[in-house]
Amino acid sequence: MRSTGLRRLDRALKLVLLGATLFGAAQVLAARRALVIGNDSYQHVAPLANARNDARSVAKELEAAGFQVTRVLDGSRRGMNEAVDAFLRRIQRGDEVAFYFSGHGSQPPQSGPFLLPVDIDVSSERAIQRDALSLEQLVDDLGQRARFSLVIVDACRDDPFRQAKQGRSLAPGTTLSRIEPPKGTLVIMSASKGQQALDRLSDNDPVANGVFTRELIKQMRTVGLSASEMLKRVRGSVEAAAQRINHAQRPALIDESSNEFYFYPGKLVAAAAVTEAPTAEPALPLTVAQNYAPQREFDAWDRAASAGDKGALEAFLREHPKSRYALHARLRLARLSGANIAMPDPTQGPTDY
Repeated sequence: MRSTGLRRLDRALKLVLLGATLFGAAQVLAARRALVIGNDSYQHVAPLANARNDARSVAKELEAAGFQVTRVLDGSRRGMNEAVDAFLRRIQRGDEVAFYFSGHGSQPPQSGPFLLPVDIDVSSERAIQRDALSLEQLVDDLGQRARFSLVIVDACRDDPFRQAKQGRSLAPGTTLSRIEPPKGTLVIMSASKGQQALDRLSDNDPVANGVFTRELIKQMRTVGLSASEMLKRVRGSVEAAAQRINHAQRPALIDESSNEFYFYPGKLVAAAAVTEAPTAEPALPLTVAQNYAPQREFDAWDRAASAGDKGALEAFLREHPKSRYALHARLRLARLSGANIAMPDPTQGPTDY
């Protein structure tokens, strides 16, 4: 007959094993989910040129990093709210989530920062509070549901009615001020308080992304680079680019994360020295994006989907038969063959609202 001490030890071991099993199950069930919004076609304030392009570019990078991405392009008040509600319902405890917004933002004097839908009328503070998306509320909602949440806002933090030719400006006397996110949250804003986030460097700028996002997507591909370190590099590059046209734009970071977050965990191949106030554009760091399997897989799918013919889709399936995009490829092939088949559930893959 076992002694009391042995029975206690046996129970303790069982509890440890149960805890390890539950932890492992949680890890398996955990997912990477993202909601990406890009608004250009504003009806009552100055339209933008690159916000939708920015959203598409960031969505592709997030997909390559293993995120299930929902896109909203030119989101109305109803469209943005429905997309946010659906996104929040899908988040499970333990998930890593990302939210990206590119467009106009506003902060009425007596309230927190808001992200503007394309159909908003910013004639009054009450209209903004009623019809725009509260950034503070969204950050709190994400923090209550996910293990880690990354919030990226590419919008101005100055007077929204200035109607700047190249900026993302919003409503009278407002700025997107600092917010206080919950634990486990990392917030990145494309400009510091009182600054404009440049939509482009000049009227002849050939790049189809805003200044912040074009630098962001370069750095997102770097294996072994944490999100907080990534911002430091982006900040240096954005500041240098803005300084060349005598403009002040410095991305801001609010970090309440418990652990470092990586788009691509691994050993950092090379790091570029970044100063807090660079006088010249720093050299881009080396990356291994071209040799990293998820990036290669996404690039192959992007080429096949863009081509849209049977040969390209069949070649993709031969090269990547177990890809997360394989179902999409097979369904597209079936539709090209004349089958009347619905595309996959939008909650399980890339979606445009």
